[in-house]
Amino acid sequence: MANINDNLLVKGARGNVGKQFVYRKHGNNTTIARMPRINENAVPSAEQLDARELFASAALYAQSAMTNAALKKEYRKKAPAGKTAFNMAMRDFMKAPVIKSINTSGYNGTPGAVIIVQAKDDFRVATVKVGIYSAAGNLLEEGNAVLDPINRLQWAYTAVQANASPPGTVVRAVAADLPGNTATLDVQV
Repeated sequence: MANINDNLLVKGARGNVGKQFVYRKHGNNTTIARMPRINENAVPSAEQLDARELFASAALYAQSAMTNAALKKEYRKKAPAGKTAFNMAMRDFMKAPVIKSINTSGYNGTPGAVIIVQAKDDFRVATVKVGIYSAAGNLLEEGNAVLDPINRLQWAYTAVQANASPPGTVVRAVAADLPGNTATLDVQV
């Protein structure tokens, strides 16, 4: 694919030439490429069908995200050169958040103990939910963590229940982004 920026004859051109070349416009750039060939007799694999379904769902999410003016503005801010807010919304739908770590050094089983979760997403982590489970696997408490206003990768959860035996306790964090993708991480105290 070649970029054509200074040629006045094709600047801003779109479409195909003789079913051999395709002109495309991306932002202020015009590109030329070979005409794609499609084998109409090919049967898509299960993975291809899954990818197509994911892409269609991402497009539907992006379309509805673009109807929200504030969200569209935020996606546009995050878009690098040559990308649109729609592109960023689709990418956000396709990529789940990641929980980097759970810091339980401040958790001693008493109410008021703080657990720090570090979570990130390509756009924004919407919520982080923390659950504390006994060594036997019973849920002791669960609640939403609060985003640190300075370090926007860190979420703090303050324990409200007493835990008589913290060793062996499992802390589970679930991070969710705006489209609803989730990531889960368990750490044993």
